[in-house]
Amino acid sequence: MKKLYSLLTLFIFIMCSCSSLNSYYSKLEKDMMTNHTEQAQSLTSSSEKSYGNKNKLLYYLDLGFLKHLSKKYEESNAVFEQAKQIYDENYTKSISAGTVSLFSNDNVIPYYGNPYEMAYVNVFCALNYILQGKDNEAVVEARQFDNLLKKQVTDSKGKAFYTDDPFIRYFMGIVYENAGYYNDALVSYKLALKNYEHANEYNLEPPKDLISSLYYLYTKLGFSQEAKDLKEQYSVSVPVQNGNGGEVIIVNYNGLSPKKIDHITEMSFYKAWPYFTSAKIENDEQEKAQKVISAVQAGISDSYLKIAFPQYERYENRISSFIVEELNFENKETGLQYKSYEASDIGTLLINALQDETSSVYAKTIARAVGRYVLSKVITDQVRQHENKDTYGLSILTNSVLNIANSLIEKADKRSWRTLPEQINMSRIYLPEGIHTLNIKYLDSSSNVVSQEQIVVHVEKGKKTFAITKSFKS
Repeated sequence: MKKLYSLLTLFIFIMCSCSSLNSYYSKLEKDMMTNHTEQAQSLTSSSEKSYGNKNKLLYYLDLGFLKHLSKKYEESNAVFEQAKQIYDENYTKSISAGTVSLFSNDNVIPYYGNPYEMAYVNVFCALNYILQGKDNEAVVEARQFDNLLKKQVTDSKGKAFYTDDPFIRYFMGIVYENAGYYNDALVSYKLALKNYEHANEYNLEPPKDLISSLYYLYTKLGFSQEAKDLKEQYSVSVPVQNGNGGEVIIVNYNGLSPKKIDHITEMSFYKAWPYFTSAKIENDEQEKAQKVISAVQAGISDSYLKIAFPQYERYENRISSFIVEELNFENKETGLQYKSYEASDIGTLLINALQDETSSVYAKTIARAVGRYVLSKVITDQVRQHENKDTYGLSILTNSVLNIANSLIEKADKRSWRTLPEQINMSRIYLPEGIHTLNIKYLDSSSNVVSQEQIVVHVEKGKKTFAITKSFKS
């Protein structure tokens, strides 16, 4: 009987030993939505313990990006390097920790990360280096991205969901070109165009700037026939490049990437009467209320089964694009306007990636729920067989306790890189050499101005100048 009690205690401990980052992310979410980047970075820096050892990778991803937004470029790269190291260490590990998750949930095992997350780490690191004037170091990030994709294709035999990325190919083409690696830039631009058209997880059209850049390099490197074919296919319009000026590349991080929520299904029986519910848990208040309701339902049921699947939910963000207006020395508009374009839809990428995993996630979740149900029944039957007049009713109590434990522990793995933007918008502008004040107007889907800000850029002859902005308006 003592062994039975020990098994029961261990079972409940395993099932109830999970932590939640919900409270922390609620605070971080508010800071990100109000563009209080420094405040968000300070919060994350002081919240390492909240992440715990299992979520170290997420901690470094969140902190690295927030330092990037806070213009602490060297610190950002140092943090991102730690994220890369953890990802590489975890990449070859088998999910041996999954044995525990079969009786609990996936939140008890480490967060291993995804290849597309590490690809965006390369993007942010490359930008960090460029903004420090380290163009060649940025090229290293472009090569790391290329190696990441090659490894994905090789290890999955081409069957992985994420085997290439049109936006990052395009961006790394800019990185190569910026450092003078024109042949590498040409290859990257070609792959970007190919992926935008044929293997596009973003569902986006190829940017005109990408086509113009590819045409420019075709002509620069002497590929006249390829340049002619490209011009005929896309009606290329090459922007006028001022011989005494340079290019300004504005990279806008818009919105917040979707967050995962629980989609819960519960089934129970009480004296042969069935009970079935299905609900989405969208916030902390709903989660707390659901826990109470589920625990009561489970406690009075003869049999109880609960299944929770992750599901992405987008944030409401009024901003969809921006326009850039150049201001004169009197801070008045010159009449020149430049429209942005959407280069990356990270939100859609994340949703499509989760959909690709649906069958395996469903199979594992159902198997885990059924396994816990069977184990709880075995324990309850064992208790019932050892009952006597002094312990009468213990089996009923055991069944209720295990059902309640099942209701509390079943949670979807909702972990993801929460500080990522929902989309990346860009604008590439050629301006004369000198200091320019640019007014950025953020627009909604009907082209109404939602908000605006001014940035100052220093344009150097024959060079590219990068500027980063962040936008969100609920």
